[in-house]
Amino acid sequence: MYDSITISAQLLALADRLGFGKICNEENADKRYRHFTARTQLYAMMIAQLTEQKGLRTIEETIASDNDLYHAGVSSHITRTNLAHANEKRPCGIFQKFYFHLIEHYKFLCGRGSRKEMKNLKLIDATTISLNMNDFSWAKFRKTKGGIKINTRFDYDLDCADYLFITNANKHENSTLGQMRLTENDIAVFDRGYFNKRQFLELTESSISFVTRNKSNIEYEVISSDKKEKSDDSFTIRRDEIIRMKIGNSKKNPTYVTLRQVVSRDNETGKEIALLTNMFDTASLEIAAIYKKRWEVELYFKKIKQNLRVKRFYGQSENAVKTQIWIALIVHLLFLILKAETRQNNRTFSSFCSEISVVLFKHRNLEKWFARDYEKSPPKHLPDKNSLWLFDDLAG
Repeated sequence: MYDSITISAQLLALADRLGFGKICNEENADKRYRHFTARTQLYAMMIAQLTEQKGLRTIEETIASDNDLYHAGVSSHITRTNLAHANEKRPCGIFQKFYFHLIEHYKFLCGRGSRKEMKNLKLIDATTISLNMNDFSWAKFRKTKGGIKINTRFDYDLDCADYLFITNANKHENSTLGQMRLTENDIAVFDRGYFNKRQFLELTESSISFVTRNKSNIEYEVISSDKKEKSDDSFTIRRDEIIRMKIGNSKKNPTYVTLRQVVSRDNETGKEIALLTNMFDTASLEIAAIYKKRWEVELYFKKIKQNLRVKRFYGQSENAVKTQIWIALIVHLLFLILKAETRQNNRTFSSFCSEISVVLFKHRNLEKWFARDYEKSPPKHLPDKNSLWLFDDLAG
């Protein structure tokens, strides 16, 4: 079957196989659309992402150049008008629900379907996308600046965001930690933007482990201290302390949270940082190594922003912006699923995005192409060995 349809059609077929149609039926996604279905919208926006189209007109013209839409199951004509209307009006929650559905499938592929006792490393962070206030008045951030924030829970083992939500950029990170759906099987790692002593107490009382950085201006009482240095190839531990912090300003009934502070120096850079954690039984060097892994979520944001269109948008409404972001994240997740199914661990997302744009409308087997098995059929007509000119009458 795959030999007869294009790479782009096979990507859409992959979404079908993974349950997009079922979700559309559950959400009644096509109730007010006779022809331009959610499936067609997903197809058009995935093409736009993978070919880095600049606007709705170029999306329309690019897809019109594909004469094999029938075999992709796309019967309606894709125009900039109906695509713009669908992005604005069809609820983005349909694509959000599909993303989380794909996450569950990807966990199953990675053997994470039944892990109950193992700790999961969750990297918590947010990235801000700036928007022009004149075009996106709903995304007010400052007086002359707009923006949205993608609040992310990144699973270190899965190498992707297994939970996220989008807010206006004016919402501070330290008020979103409680919305990250952390469980007692998680180790949450986050930076100083999430510093909130009351939330530290709530995490500790809920048996949720965390590692973060302390602030230099925070007052605390040292209960015990181990100043004996420990080191390995990466870190040197300068101090390992048990400290107590006061929560709030109440003098009659003060509330305290007891934490562990590990002062670590990076042997490569010489930089020294103070880490806070409620993991009292974990080796101090391991605490330092855990926090350093937080850098992976920064690389994730960089990868998404560099390879997908999530900084410039095809519509100005809140729903259109969120729809475009969710479909961009779906594209990344489809890549990870292909990578897991074909066991091509050396495939990078950057190479995938740069290469697939060339073959989207070619008749190749998607899985073979992904595995770099570039099957090439011989040309139908071989030129005469004695004639190397395209136009013989011009040779002379």
